[in-house]
Amino acid sequence: MERNRRNKTILLILTELGIMALGGGCVLLIGLIRHTEPDRLLSNLVMTVAGLAVIGFQLRQEYVKGKLDYNNEKYPFRFWLCVCIGLAIAFACVFLPAAGWPFLTIFVMLALFSNLGTGILASSVLLMIPVIISGVSMNYFVMYLISGCFAAALFQHLEIDFTIGLPLTMSILCLLVCETANVILLANARPELEVFLVPAANIIVNSIMLVGGLRLFSSMVIYQYRVNYLEINDTENPTLVKFKEESREDYFISIHAAHFCDLICKAIGMDENMLKCAALYHRMGDELPKVMVRKHFPPKLKEILMEYGTEKPPKNKETAILACSDKVVSSITRMLRENGDKPIDYTAFIDDMFKKLVNEGYFWQCDLSMKEYKAMHKIFREEKLYYDFLR
Repeated sequence: MERNRRNKTILLILTELGIMALGGGCVLLIGLIRHTEPDRLLSNLVMTVAGLAVIGFQLRQEYVKGKLDYNNEKYPFRFWLCVCIGLAIAFACVFLPAAGWPFLTIFVMLALFSNLGTGILASSVLLMIPVIISGVSMNYFVMYLISGCFAAALFQHLEIDFTIGLPLTMSILCLLVCETANVILLANARPELEVFLVPAANIIVNSIMLVGGLRLFSSMVIYQYRVNYLEINDTENPTLVKFKEESREDYFISIHAAHFCDLICKAIGMDENMLKCAALYHRMGDELPKVMVRKHFPPKLKEILMEYGTEKPPKNKETAILACSDKVVSSITRMLRENGDKPIDYTAFIDDMFKKLVNEGYFWQCDLSMKEYKAMHKIFREEKLYYDFLR
């Protein structure tokens, strides 16, 4: 695996060098077409090649450290494909009105196929290219940078619930505000019709491109996770069957914990597939890291399981829900075994357990809201009949 990673890093470097050469060649070609002065042409060439080199360095650094979002670590060359498309658009923008450059989509797609920081850096470099070549006002650079960064941030987390209506609307509104401030308001006293038509066309084109790009992303990434969850959440898959045979008690605690994770996620609007999967596998001990690699667990799922394994107060609410589910199920199972037919006050036990967790500061660093905490607490208190299945 380490050799494959090293080979892929070498290929990334070669790809980077190839795109740097391609970008430099396009700068020279456009410079000849536009009859650019030699000193300006050399400056544009150096800045373009240097910018593309910085993109490559940033991508390799995030790839080596495993900090790319979604499943981009497995497919880093998708990012370079997006960069090539963005590079083509950037050079085409040299011959288009500056108010009509479709950079909003470029910011979003490059961020989705890498991570937020890498996407914004790469998009900024691509935006720099038409700005320095065409010599337009820096107002346009700032306009697309602000609207692009905002859009990329809005679309940063799509793996839980792929809803694009509100982020898309807010992104387009931000672009509209920026276009109004930097194009229409700065026009002459009697602006021509083009001043209004070009920004309007840009908004329409960005809307269409963004919807198309997001559909492509969902088919390549989001729904790939859902198919993956169908496989790893299947209790009949060989890994869970083996787990059941080797550690029956841990297996059934995991099954019951998964039930509560599923209920809580549906109640507070979280991804039940991810947390159900975390519950099914969280008691595998030393075997878990190998299973995560073999089964290609999604990054967020790995993060939850690794955080749970530290036994420290969690920062993710998913980890807190998983830990509470495990604690409730394992504790009640032990009490039922020890008490036999003696009745148990489940409500009092749940209240005492949560009061203790709160007093110990277990939820202090967690992003679990008070509303979500109360919903989780309520579900555990109301599932009295289910606890009889733990006998």
